[in-house]
Amino acid sequence: MQTQELNHQVEAELISPPFDITEYYIDNHAIFTTIDQIDQKLLAKFSQVKRFKELWQMDVQFRQQVSTHPHHAFVRHGLKLHPEDVRPIWDEDCNSKWEQGILEFPLLKMSNEFFARLDYITNLHLKTAPNNIYIQQWRERQIARTASQFQPLVNQIVVHAPVSFELCKGCSVGCRFCGVSAPPLTEIFFYTPENAKLWREVLEVMTGFLGTAAGNGFCYWATDPLDNPDYEKFCLDFHAITGFFPQTTTSQPLKYPDRLRSILKLSRERNGICNRFSILSLKMFEKVHTEFSAEELLKVQLLYLNDEAENAHKAHAGRQREANLQKSQGDEEPHVQGTIACVSGFLFNMVERSVKLISPCNANERWPLGYIVYDQGTFVDADDLKSLIERMIRDNMPQTVRLGDVLRFRPDLKYEALVDGFQLSTHVKTFKFRHDSLWKQLGVLIHQGNHTTAEITQFFTNKGVLSTQTSYYLNLLFERGVLDSEPQI
Repeated sequence: MQTQELNHQVEAELISPPFDITEYYIDNHAIFTTIDQIDQKLLAKFSQVKRFKELWQMDVQFRQQVSTHPHHAFVRHGLKLHPEDVRPIWDEDCNSKWEQGILEFPLLKMSNEFFARLDYITNLHLKTAPNNIYIQQWRERQIARTASQFQPLVNQIVVHAPVSFELCKGCSVGCRFCGVSAPPLTEIFFYTPENAKLWREVLEVMTGFLGTAAGNGFCYWATDPLDNPDYEKFCLDFHAITGFFPQTTTSQPLKYPDRLRSILKLSRERNGICNRFSILSLKMFEKVHTEFSAEELLKVQLLYLNDEAENAHKAHAGRQREANLQKSQGDEEPHVQGTIACVSGFLFNMVERSVKLISPCNANERWPLGYIVYDQGTFVDADDLKSLIERMIRDNMPQTVRLGDVLRFRPDLKYEALVDGFQLSTHVKTFKFRHDSLWKQLGVLIHQGNHTTAEITQFFTNKGVLSTQTSYYLNLLFERGVLDSEPQI
């Protein structure tokens, strides 16, 4: 009994007292207006709150320890935080009272405000529209399409970046659940004088098409950025030309920790928006927490891919989809997430000098990697690339439905005739087009799936409907993203 009391006394001495945050508040509001104004002492506390949340989400044993003996759990994991500061996270009854405003937890509230501000800044940057009006409207149609295909929480995290660049061919990590089935690493695009010149020219071409939105791009896909020993040099060129340092997401943060610290420093100094570590196992997570301080990880997102993580799931795409199919979990199952793709735009592989025009979708038999490939090609130099992008825009990005297009509804939409129109639905969303007899006839014709725009327009012209009215209705469907736009086999 004396030993137990002594242990409690040691814990009490080691653990930080509840944080006095009153000096940082005026009339119950945080006093900072920008994240650059925040006191370093307060930032250190925010980093501890973040670290606690990471432990809570990653490790079921930690959750159990906190629930039964919070002080012991905090000391054991080196948290410089008092359990009472974050009690609403680990105490359901307390959380209910906090949400009702009965109890106040100012440090938790202010840290939530801080991280919400970071998310807002990131999202504001990522919403920058491409300069080119054809690319811009095409991207908006892809966003409209996926909004009725993805679960709401998944739809929120798919950023529809306009461009990404692979600086290697393949990936050295080889995750068994890789959503894009990355092949093994076979070749690297080194920063040679020739490659550096081509890289800068490619960035200039794409900035010409995308404007400041080019800064939303990143330099990986079915690759790990740290596989390229010259990655930082490519990132510095990216910043010099687009004005932003590209986001880094790596699955091997422990392989080159000092190098990664340098990359994070470059990102902070050069308008970097976000960086992420993919955590593949609980053991890896523990080592990351040992290697990197809470302050170093303050603005780094940890992606929880270990089985012990709270609400852990792998996207039904790529190699994980193959594993699911072997377990008789087909594409029609209600998977939480059906893709890890986040680009509606141009996917480059600099080794192959190739470009694909892609956009996310739920993985299926035709698109097993969770993205649609609308077009693809290769280029030799900057002029060749410019011609290729212009051709892709002409072929794939009309502003309106074209007269020769065969119009049909997306195959994932369920069509139902209504008395005064029709409706289209998925498990996520329902569209209703009604209150006009034109809608009902239009729905029937498009549902048949074998009529062109010109034929449908002529059909209604013969009935006395102005072609401009028919065009308006057809283009409304086009903009809503309910017409099938996938490449025809």
